[in-house]
Amino acid sequence: MSAIYRDADGDVWMWDAHNEGYYTGDMYTALPIDEVRELYGPLEVREDGSDEYVREPESLEQLLRRIIREELDRRFGKVAR
Repeated sequence: MSAIYRDADGDVWMWDAHNEGYYTGDMYTALPIDEVRELYGPLEVREDGSDEYVREPESLEQLLRRIIREELDRRFGKVAR
């Protein structure tokens, strides 16, 4: 089994072995976990056998991207990703 992830919006991302990527509740698209991190910022992870989510540490690049995205959202409003 693979880890289960949760993004900042509360959406849960689960592994889809058929499409070899992670999907959320809509099951529309499976994405590589790195792309999910890039689009939705730092994730929380729940390993198999655990009931709690733990926030993943951010790399410097992820931190800078998140700060820039939050500032742009603040100045110009949220845009569809």
